[in-house]
Amino acid sequence: MSRTSCLVLRPTLAEFNDIETLMRKAEEESEGAGIVKIVPPSGWWDGAAEASQAFNGDTIPGKTSGGRRAKNLLDTLKLRPIRQAVSRPPGTPKGAFEVAILPQPQTTAKAFRKTALKLEEDASKKAREARERFERRGCEARGSEDVSDDAGVEAAFWKALTPLNEAPLYGADVDATCFTDNDKTSEGEVPGWHLDAIPSCRLRPFLKRLKARIPGVTNGMLYFGAPRAFFAWHVEDANLYSVNYLHCGAPKSWYALDPRAAPKFEEKCREAFPDLARECRDFLRHKTVVVSPDLLVRWDLDQYLVECVQRPGEMVVTFPAGYHCGFNHGYNVAESTNFATDTWAAIGAQASHCKCQSDTVRIDVPLFERWRVEGEEAFVCKPVPEPVVVPPPPPKKKKAKTSTSAPRKRRCRTCAACKATDCGECKFCKDSPKFGGPGKMKQCCVKRVCLQPRLPPSAMVSGAPCSSGTRHIDKRIPPVMT
Repeated sequence: MSRTSCLVLRPTLAEFNDIETLMRKAEEESEGAGIVKIVPPSGWWDGAAEASQAFNGDTIPGKTSGGRRAKNLLDTLKLRPIRQAVSRPPGTPKGAFEVAILPQPQTTAKAFRKTALKLEEDASKKAREARERFERRGCEARGSEDVSDDAGVEAAFWKALTPLNEAPLYGADVDATCFTDNDKTSEGEVPGWHLDAIPSCRLRPFLKRLKARIPGVTNGMLYFGAPRAFFAWHVEDANLYSVNYLHCGAPKSWYALDPRAAPKFEEKCREAFPDLARECRDFLRHKTVVVSPDLLVRWDLDQYLVECVQRPGEMVVTFPAGYHCGFNHGYNVAESTNFATDTWAAIGAQASHCKCQSDTVRIDVPLFERWRVEGEEAFVCKPVPEPVVVPPPPPKKKKAKTSTSAPRKRRCRTCAACKATDCGECKFCKDSPKFGGPGKMKQCCVKRVCLQPRLPPSAMVSGAPCSSGTRHIDKRIPPVMT
């Protein structure tokens, strides 16, 4: 398994609050990695310490709004946790699992914390008993990893991820936040990473203008973790950035792939889960596929894999179009939200959308871009100018045909030539269809040329000039000898 750790940034308070510059630096220094871990500076949020203590069940003085909010959430917040049951369909490679989400009865945050801590205690007790049992036999403790360090917890998680074990409990996607409007930094300013607002994110005012409220995008969401609770491989909706802040509790392990490896990862997952791929082209957005790091090595994706362990008080930022997953070491409380930077629009326009889920997030990126340039004018319905209809020109009047040629003469039908028969030997007879010719010349036999052609009666009345016609009959009449 690749042990490449992700980039860790430790910015000053001024650098930390400048999100745009910090993200540019993170993307440049991480060299395309899917995630980056950020250790917030001291004083970034006045409620950080009290909120952590409150979620841990400790008594707090309640001097900060964040601390009071956390205590109130732990006492009154209701959530509906889920069980994450894994299975391996026939033909699925080792290390690939399909996840079924099983909704559980509604409970309170305090009751969930109690249950999660009990599960954590039971898991530690079983691991300790297994080690002692093998030690008494003088054997190496096979199958019971030392969970005192991160590597041991990781190995124990992947070994326990089987359909035979109890499905882990997870309080995910809780529509609530620990941040308030009164939160301040140590310098008295609004925190730059106020997860319920993120003041520098231009996408939030745009969605607010559209009166759209999307949990996790327009506001923060809480996640109550328990031992072995995990989040499957996925990319963020609309290819947005995401930030996850761990308020308190046990660490959280992360795995992420370089966004450039996304096409290959998707292809391998379609091969591993053909039934899911047939049902939905973007089935990975359902968050129901878990792939172990060992399988990623066999898929030759370990060169793109980075990982990290997030501890309380630390942030993990995922980059657009980068697949990531992870799991919780025990009970913890995290808060997450999506955000966008000035460079997000080009990547967001390329995002695919799942068509089989009604809650798929879709953002009109072209409208967002126009709004950034035009402001409120982008939402104004501008009248479409009516096309100028150019009337067609009047039809040209046809000029009356005036005949300048002389009228055509006709046969007299009384002379010897008119009464003669065709010779059948001249070129005109041979051209005639009567004698098997093509009929192109359309002339009479040379022996039947009228000797006394006459004008029609109409021509004789109008006084039109005389002519023998178009067939030049006059030229073919033999001269009269006197």
